[in-house]
Amino acid sequence: MMRNLALDMAGSDTYTKFIVLGRSRTGSNFLRSLLNDHPQVETYGEIFRNKEAMDWDHIGRLQNDKMHQLLLNDPVKLVSDKVFRRYPKETAAVGFKIFYYHAQDPGWQAIWPYLLAQTDIHVIHMKRANILQTHLSRKRAELTDSWVNTGGEREKGTAVLLNYDECLADFERTRAYEEEYDHLFAAHPKIELIYEALSADYAGEMQRIQEFLHLPLRPVQPGTYKQSHKSLSQSITNYHELKEQFAGSPWEGFFTER
Repeated sequence: MMRNLALDMAGSDTYTKFIVLGRSRTGSNFLRSLLNDHPQVETYGEIFRNKEAMDWDHIGRLQNDKMHQLLLNDPVKLVSDKVFRRYPKETAAVGFKIFYYHAQDPGWQAIWPYLLAQTDIHVIHMKRANILQTHLSRKRAELTDSWVNTGGEREKGTAVLLNYDECLADFERTRAYEEEYDHLFAAHPKIELIYEALSADYAGEMQRIQEFLHLPLRPVQPGTYKQSHKSLSQSITNYHELKEQFAGSPWEGFFTER
């Protein structure tokens, strides 16, 4: 408490505020680990994912009942007073992850108008070019209950059977979300970050992100790793069947092996 009071008196709130916007399995944990490797950045987790616990995903953040009640009853105050609070003067950027479908129940919905009204908040819109990879990654995570790879271990799982209708619905829903939220946040400083580009050249992409957030440029290293290095045809039991079903559709490019 004394430390927070001291920060309120001597700290600063002139840092860049930002959100990492997107959906699950698009590399947001990879991005977050890179951002948090910068000594002047604080990036929190999916605060509005779980009402039962506060998913700060950050060592040292308060988890007491008072903070939890604030999360449940006044999400705007939580963000304005606890996330975007005063920080040590050397802090240059503070943000958190939020997905399209987070904070949709009545108790939390107020956070979206708040974020939209704060047009100084920078938006990193995280996307994945191949939504089939996103869908596969989520299905595999659900089956294995392994959502983040922090140790660099190679995947040991077997191939996954995917349903055509579920794939199609996920492809269409994801693209619709991306377009809707690009429109909603059109007035904000916004940058699009594609997972495939970040994975292929994280040093170059993170220089672009650091410039966007007005950070002193620093080399950063990831704290998470890809969970699968297998090809799509090795990872999906019915890959060739799905490839035939999606041939000639807007989604056929997802089945191109590289």
